Amino acid sequence: MSSTAAWMQRVHVPQGFPKVNTDAAPTAVFLVLFLAGAISNIILFRRNTARGHKFLFNGLCVGFCMARVVTCSLRLAWTCNIEDRDLAIAATIFVAAGVLILFIINLLFAQRILRGLHPHLGWHKAISRTFLVLYALIPLLLAMVITATVQSFFTTDRNIVRMDIDMQRGASSYFLFFAFLPMPITLFALLYPKTSEPDHFGKGAWAHKAAVVLGASAFLCLGAGFRIGTLFISWTTALTQNPPWWNAKWCFYFFNFTVELIVIVMYLVLRIDLLFHVPDGSKGPGSYSRNAKLSETKVGDDNSEIRRLQRASTDRTLHTETEPQSPVGAHVSEKGQV
Repeated sequence: MSSTAAWMQRVHVPQGFPKVNTDAAPTAVFLVLFLAGAISNIILFRRNTARGHKFLFNGLCVGFCMARVVTCSLRLAWTCNIEDRDLAIAATIFVAAGVLILFIINLLFAQRILRGLHPHLGWHKAISRTFLVLYALIPLLLAMVITATVQSFFTTDRNIVRMDIDMQRGASSYFLFFAFLPMPITLFALLYPKTSEPDHFGKGAWAHKAAVVLGASAFLCLGAGFRIGTLFISWTTALTQNPPWWNAKWCFYFFNFTVELIVIVMYLVLRIDLLFHVPDGSKGPGSYSRNAKLSETKVGDDNSEIRRLQRASTDRTLHTETEPQSPVGAHVSEKGQV
């Protein structure tokens, strides 16, 4: 038995190792779909930027889609070179890491709803710092997952393997909590009695904004919950002989790529760039609507200046066209007379 075959016998891969006849086609389809999602978000981002409507979340969606394109590419390469341990490690890490971008986007949307409906509470220093801590833990726990994943492919020590699994379970538990958090925040913002005037931002009703966050959070929790559920089940010889339903191939593609693609399509169709847009420089209670009015005034002043310059240019053109022209020889004749 070769050394590469030895690690394949030792490492358990959720939903099994990829195979050409079962994984190549669906992986290629999702690669194309995520590439289409990236292109769609790039087009929308460029159009918005061209008209002065900055919305960086479309750029983050592009980053997520391209990360999934890389994930599918690595998985295809691993499928064709199944004993390549380096490809296996890279593909496994990208599967776990890519979705975190969507988690962050959705929580940021929930934070904007809280700040919009309850400005003084949402902008409170303690609340803002709590959100910063939540965001800061993501890269730290991701580094822990990467370390545990890489180590599990190389070690043969059962104690280290157990520690790696515990690290993955701990990080996955936090990721599930992070994916679920937008739900209670959004519901609290909608149901808690308002003590001040809401600070409106973007377009669309509050109910539409909340529906996007709650819907995306439900799908993301579905995927995260499935992953952590299977992670907490110890893989035994009995399960190897009679694989349960959750170890089927369709579970991998549905609870990972499909639910993520649904969220991306939802963001595009429901136009998050309009629903959740806030003006640049917004900071503090009332800044969303206040800066929006300033932006509209600036745009109006710019348009007025453009119209004034256009009228001036038109007037000069008309004046040039209507100005009487002297005969060609008149100037010479007058000089000759002198």
